[in-house]
Parts: sequence; C-alpha cells; structure tokens
Amino acid sequence: MNRLRSQNPFVLGLLTVSVLGLLSWLQPAHAPTVAGVPLRPVRLLADVLRPPVQPVGRTHGLALPPPNGTPAPPRPPAADTLPGRRAVLAAAVPSPAAAAAPTAPAVANVPGLSHFVAALRQAQARGGKVRVAYFGDSMIEGDLLTGDLRNLLQADFGGAGVGFVPINSLTADFRETIRQTFSADWYEYNLMSDHLPATCPLGVSGHAFLPRVVSNADSTGIVADTSWVAFRPGQRFGPTRRFAQARLFYGPGSRRDQVLVTTDGHRETRPLNGAEALNELALPFPRGGRALRLAFATHGPRPVYGVSFEGAQGITLDNFSFRSNSGVLLQRLPAAQLAAFGRALRYQLIILHYGVNVPRDRTYASYEQAMARVVGQMKQAFPEASILLVGMSDKSTRLDGEFVTDPQVPLLLAAQQRVALRTHVAFWNLFAAMGGENTMTRWVEQAPPLAHNDYTHVNALGGRRMAELLHAYLLSEYQRAGKTGATEPAAATAAAR
Repeated sequence: MNRLRSQNPFVLGLLTVSVLGLLSWLQPAHAPTVAGVPLRPVRLLADVLRPPVQPVGRTHGLALPPPNGTPAPPRPPAADTLPGRRAVLAAAVPSPAAAAAPTAPAVANVPGLSHFVAALRQAQARGGKVRVAYFGDSMIEGDLLTGDLRNLLQADFGGAGVGFVPINSLTADFRETIRQTFSADWYEYNLMSDHLPATCPLGVSGHAFLPRVVSNADSTGIVADTSWVAFRPGQRFGPTRRFAQARLFYGPGSRRDQVLVTTDGHRETRPLNGAEALNELALPFPRGGRALRLAFATHGPRPVYGVSFEGAQGITLDNFSFRSNSGVLLQRLPAAQLAAFGRALRYQLIILHYGVNVPRDRTYASYEQAMARVVGQMKQAFPEASILLVGMSDKSTRLDGEFVTDPQVPLLLAAQQRVALRTHVAFWNLFAAMGGENTMTRWVEQAPPLAHNDYTHVNALGGRRMAELLHAYLLSEYQRAGKTGATEPAAATAAAR
C-alpha cells in the first residue's frame, strides 16, 4: 500500500477543518456570496461556544390584527399574574439568529368557557359531576400533562378516577395513572386505519376493538381463551388510587354475548345484550376497588370501546391522546357515534391540543379550514360543552448552529387563533404562557430539564409545568366569572356557540 496515499484523507480532513475554523473566526461584516447567492455564516464551534443564558424580561411578541374588522381583543395578562402560577423560567438574551426569526403572536383568549364555569359553580353549590375531554397527540401521551391537570382540578373541585381508558393502548407500559394489561388477540380499528367498516364505528377515543369470537358458538359460558383486559389503579395521585365507579362501553352484537367481570377476586358473569350503537354496563365498587378484569365471550363481531373510571361527583378528565395526529383526523369520528358518547358522558369542556404534527405550510389555510370543521363537529356532538383550543407550544429548530423557536410556530399559532375566532370558541396561548420565544431551548438545557433532546416534546416535569399553567388559566376564568356574578349570561352563551 502507498503510505503517502493512506495519509491523504487525514491531511484533507485537517485542511478542511482548518479552513472552516478560519472562516468562523473571521466572521466578515457582510455575508460572502457565490454567484450572487449569500452564504450562511460558518459556526464550526457553535455547540461549544454558545452564549450564556442571561435572565431578562420576557416578551410575548406582536399582536395579530383581528380578521374581518373584528375589534381587537385585549392583550392577555402576564403569566406571572395568574393565580396558582409558579415562577417561570427567565428568558434568554436572544441570539442574532433568534432575533431574525419571526416572533410569535400574543393572542388574547376568546370568551367561550361559560358552560364549563357554570357547571363548576353548580357542582360546588349542589354537588354533581363535571366532565372534561382532553384531545391531543403525543404531547399528552401516557397522561402527560393531563394527569397533573386532572389532579389539580380534583383537588379544587373534588372527584375521583382516571376517566375513560380504551381497551388497549400504546402507552399502557409507561402510563402511571392506571395500570393496564390485555390479551394480544384484540382486533383494532382506529383513526389511522385504511378502511373503517360501518358495522364497527370508532368511539370517542378514536378506537374500536373487536374481541376474538369464541371457538364454540353454542356455548354460553366464558371459555378460558377469550379476549380480556385488566386494570389496576395508578399510585401517583390520591384520587386515582382506588376505583370508585366504572362503566364499560360497547356496541351491538349477539344477544348471547357475555363478559366475565372480576373485581378484587369476586367473579360475576354479566350479559352483553345491548343492541344500540352505544351501550354501557355499570361496574360498581362498593368498598373501593383495586383490580378489575373483563373477559369477553362474543359469538360474532361486537365492538368494545373502553372503560370509564369516575367518581360519584366532582371532576372527571378523559385523556384522548393519539400519536401523530394533527387534529384533522378527528373528522373521521362518526358524527352519530360521537353524539352517542356525548349523551352518555355529558362533557362540560372539550379541549383540543394539537400542533407538533401539523405539516409545514406557508399559510396553513387548509389546516385552518379542517380544524374549523373539527370544532363544528365537536359543537354538534357535545352541545352542553365549552370548547377550548390550546395553541401550539414552543418548538425549536437549528438555525446557524443554534436551537431557536421554529419560524413555523408563529404562523401556526396565527392559524389556530383564526380558527378560534372563526368558530367562537376559547383560545389559550400555550406558547406565550410557557415563556415565549426560545422557551423550549431553555427547557431542554436547564437542570433538571423540562423537555427531551428533540426540542419538541416535554418530559414529566415539563408536562407538570404546562398543567400548572393551564390550571391557572382555567381557575382565573372561574374566579373572574365569580367576581362579575354571571355564570352563564345569554350573551356569552350565544357567543360561545
């Protein structure tokens, strides 16, 4: 082998690094160009020589002009003035790359929580249930954020239980608010399925599960190899450590279908003879349960949706996470089935929290139209509920060697605000509440970190912080309505719908 030739790659690499290092050190006043095209500056050691974080005042960016001549809404209050708010992270001095990026809009909250506030006040005065549905993507997967929010609301207004749980889930192995195991023989349809048969409509969670048909069609007993699911309470939060009440939701099928219900060792066979599009079976726990197992003996296709764990009164909050969903997929939920769940569950608040999976766009016009249809669908299915659209959280991208707020974030936030204004629902600016530009970078790089190294998804600590911020906003709306003495005025109700 030619020894001199074997050293050529090393010499070439050394020369390349030397030239790049020299260019990054020189930093000319004007960007160099090639054939008239400006070149981005070279920052070879950007990760090593990043400027230190300096605490300064936080900015929330520029307000958006109201569409169609609508009077401009007031600027939102500073996050530090919200009740129950913990101190937030100080903002960093923006780098030149960050300063050049578009600023995210500071949008005000649109009135629209009157139904939810009125239900809370009635529950406080007379008892009763208040139910919340929280729809989202991987940002709430495994009860992230929603578990802490549920616990905070149940501490304020009472309540028990983890809410609606699908028959099986991708998050079962790491969800801490409930322990769930299930057999491997369930057949699943969901929002991502290519074909959705009319005989197996999706449920409110975006899933429908078919248990395996029993091998002996003449048998009315429960055989050993039936499809099953088992639940145990999670131990992270007090209100979810025992089962108080539960309801099984399922679709139509054979009148001979049965389910073997085992609660804390007690076994009882119950019929599944409901013939409606949505049926429910009450599963009481007289002394507070610690284990539930359901084994299904079905003699033909019968969709099973999930189990709702709840209390006799107070707050119930359902986590409806669906990985990779931009929110637009909710249009695949059948209107009739969604309305059936609305009559059964009686929601007072619907939260829609999406953003990280929305495809990049220059205007987000098609996304805006699709989400407006989703909101309209929710209004029809849940006429007794207020609807809250949660704006996109901060998300970082790498520009000139530094992680800064993705320039798409303000564009998507603007589209989400337009959806809220267009459909007359409430809007909460999570981006502004969590700290504005470059918050995600700080959350990743602080100790302990509040987000993962993808600079997009929060961890458990970050989820708790977001839950505290959202709880503070909801509580401020509740307290503000109390000060005005109006729980659900006709004008506010009309605007909210």
